[in-house]
Amino acid sequence: KKRYNYILPSKLPVVRCKKCVLPKTMPYIKFDDEGICNYCKNYKQIKTNGIKSLQGISERYRRNDGSYDCIVGISGGRDSVFGLHFVKTVLKMNPVAYTYDWGMVTDLARRNISHICGKLGVEHILISADIKKKRRYIKKNVIAWLKRPNIGMVPLFMAGDKAYFSHAQRLKKKLGVDVIFLCENMLERTDFKTGFANIKPYFDENFVYTQSLINKLKLLYFFGKQYVGNTAYVNFSMIDTLFAYIYYYFTDRDYYNLYKYISWNEEEIISTLRNEYNWEVADDTKTTWRIGDGTAAFYNYIYYTMAGFTENDTFRSNQIREGIITRKEALKLIEQENEPRYKSIMWYCDVIGIDFEDTIKKINSAPKLYESY
Repeated sequence: KKRYNYILPSKLPVVRCKKCVLPKTMPYIKFDDEGICNYCKNYKQIKTNGIKSLQGISERYRRNDGSYDCIVGISGGRDSVFGLHFVKTVLKMNPVAYTYDWGMVTDLARRNISHICGKLGVEHILISADIKKKRRYIKKNVIAWLKRPNIGMVPLFMAGDKAYFSHAQRLKKKLGVDVIFLCENMLERTDFKTGFANIKPYFDENFVYTQSLINKLKLLYFFGKQYVGNTAYVNFSMIDTLFAYIYYYFTDRDYYNLYKYISWNEEEIISTLRNEYNWEVADDTKTTWRIGDGTAAFYNYIYYTMAGFTENDTFRSNQIREGIITRKEALKLIEQENEPRYKSIMWYCDVIGIDFEDTIKKINSAPKLYESY
């Protein structure tokens, strides 16, 4: 197995928090005299509203005439697939499943969506973008990034999926449905992605993906500076990127987040999906997270190569703080989960039309944050 000079997490010269597994390269991190990071010291335990509160919501919106009474956003990933299962079988609602395909929904995700919708007898509505156009936009921005790698610009590759929220609201009106359920795992905060763009972490106890108004403006300023400094970003994708920014940060969060009402239990979710819905896992990784997202393997490879950690590290660190796993367990897990998914990266390069070998070489030669201390 060719490794392309990839180094295992345990072999990197990265100083980590003594309580969690966050490294010194994490944006805005600070350590006290005992080696404990500020993310651990300032962490707020996740509080769920409880299933009774969720059942009260379902009673308020449930219809008994056979028509749809809710929309459940589903990506094909473990959290949303389980969410659809829960809404249908536990809350006893009549949902319609909704997916927005912007060109990076994988065949694996499609099959997993098909498995559960077929088993539950749930209608699935797929709203598709102009796939070829979206992939051309991704290609232009990846090529621009490779000319001048800046880790804060990596989220630009995912700009194409941000119309998700807007389409969900339109679908809600079209179907005459009153409620949307989304399935945002509160443990999956990835503040480092905007942190590398000089945005301090912003905590919202109800939603994962929100920012203050000042942070939104700071992010726009950061991207503007990068566009000026790297004119390759000035391409036909700019309008799409601008709309993505508006969709993501200024579309109302008019939905219920399922995991604000029930606790997220990895073992229960995976066993339910595997045993009841023939849910498939990826063959190039041991993790079950993000395996239906065609971009995840690529951007995580960049984050690991340049910063020495990925979103797996932040996720497992949150689990440590919640008392779900130990630090020893987390270190073992990230050792496995941060292994490069070359097969998935190759697929990504192929569908957007860039050379895999050349791309990996350029990423590997990008400046390393952990070499500066």
